[in-house]
Amino acid sequence: MIGKIALVLFYLLSPAAVLWACNKWKVLNKIGPVLILYFLGIIVANLNLIPADCAGLQDTISTIAIPLALPMMLYSCNFKKFSVKTSLKITIIGIVAVAVAALVGFFAFRGGIGEEAPIVGAAVMGKCTGGTPNLAALKVMLNMENSTFIILNSFDMIICFFYLVMLMTVGIKWGRKWLGRGVYTTDTEVNIDEYTDKHPYKDFGKKETIKQLIKVVLLTLVIVAAAFGIATYAKRFDENIFTVVMILTLTTLALLFSLCKEVKTWDKSYDAGMYLIYIFSVVVASMANFRTMNYEGALYIVLFQIVVVFGSFLLTMLGAKLFKVDGDTAVITSNTLINSPIFVPMIAASMKNKDIIVVGVTIGLVGYAVGNYLGYLMYTLMTIL
Repeated sequence: MIGKIALVLFYLLSPAAVLWACNKWKVLNKIGPVLILYFLGIIVANLNLIPADCAGLQDTISTIAIPLALPMMLYSCNFKKFSVKTSLKITIIGIVAVAVAALVGFFAFRGGIGEEAPIVGAAVMGKCTGGTPNLAALKVMLNMENSTFIILNSFDMIICFFYLVMLMTVGIKWGRKWLGRGVYTTDTEVNIDEYTDKHPYKDFGKKETIKQLIKVVLLTLVIVAAAFGIATYAKRFDENIFTVVMILTLTTLALLFSLCKEVKTWDKSYDAGMYLIYIFSVVVASMANFRTMNYEGALYIVLFQIVVVFGSFLLTMLGAKLFKVDGDTAVITSNTLINSPIFVPMIAASMKNKDIIVVGVTIGLVGYAVGNYLGYLMYTLMTIL
């Protein structure tokens, strides 16, 4: 009993400790809290520091975290600004580019990956159109092996790092040379701190924030309860459809509530949801046993990811050329789909294009919203092929 209590406290508090360390030391901040939490969880797991009877507890926490996190992270979606025709066009191009690259990777490497190839393809599709929350949701939705999830998420960060370097060194210049500079382009330097908060949890102890978080939690519990009820009803027709219906219903209800004026003012809901993702990360990592990992399959998974990330970039550029979309919009679209809206200000700063930020973030929010749907559709298609 004492061991289980200690483990729960470790899961709940380790993200806070890692976030504090990342804010204090720049070198850790560059690595990022998610990757550090993975390393921490893996170390704890493979040093046999977790009691053998805690498997059920780990599974419970990892299963609960995602349904609670997803609505919180979607409340801040604002699609009213998404009215630019070019943005809609390039969003479709970008999503199609990821889908085509994922299918190419699937056919090339499914033999090496094995039975989980459709699940891996679905997860990569969801991640490369949405972000880590979509990857985590699809992991739960499709019952992905923990070791596979660790490989996917850990190597995704490494691959995307090199992708970012490519964008900032040659990608932006090549995109502008081939497609032209964007109509949004200015020579105004971008102050990234204006768009990102280095310490998103610093106000969580304030009275106003606590009141907001109570509302966030209450609405989330209502959505989770409703989704659970709908999924339970759907389970009567198909035993295997419960989790799928649960996640998709959560996503849909959260997006509907994001249209409410009061919900849009909840500026801490995303960070609250992200903290649950951090907890999920360390829990899942602590469930991975490297002694039983399929390393040959891991190689093919990594190759799959490389094909999707860099292949989708090239296809997005080609689609932009065919449909006459400018280089700035094309590059920011590929970046925000592959890396999530968090990295939009970084690329905008490299472009010296402040006005492209709204376009990039809006496309990223659309990606978050549709990532789960696209991932599941890709899974369905790949199981047929």
